[in-house]
Amino acid sequence: MVTELTFVLLLVVSGERLEFTPYDNLSDCLSTRRKIERNVGRYQKDFNKRWTCKEMKVKMQDGAIVEIIQ
Repeated sequence: MVTELTFVLLLVVSGERLEFTPYDNLSDCLSTRRKIERNVGRYQKDFNKRWTCKEMKVKMQDGAIVEIIQ
């Protein structure tokens, strides 16, 4: 397991992190978030859903996030 500082695309629902995907740079993360918002809709019926890009410290194994430290 490796600890890294990377950009993470998070799906936050009612304050809980449900889904997270690592990206090498902020540009890729924001691009993916825009595509999701275009396809799913920026303002969904459930206003508690939010996609966000953040730089976070994570533990990774085989290219996947195992644990979010920060």
